[in-house]
Amino acid sequence: MNISESIKKVLNERNMTPSDLARMTGYTPQYMHEILSGKKRWNETTIVKTCGVLGLEVTISETKEGHQAS
Repeated sequence: MNISESIKKVLNERNMTPSDLARMTGYTPQYMHEILSGKKRWNETTIVKTCGVLGLEVTISETKEGHQAS
């Protein structure tokens, strides 16, 4: 699951919209919709701010397959 899918799942569980999240983070609704839809890319600041307002923690771990980028 990627970051957008994870965030959308949390929003759904909390009955929140991307516009609600945009207000909480200080981003525009259009920008948040574009990030969540994949039209724009996540950056470190946006991830930290979004996870912070939602009370989420980002962790990085190696997959079981140890997949390497080609």
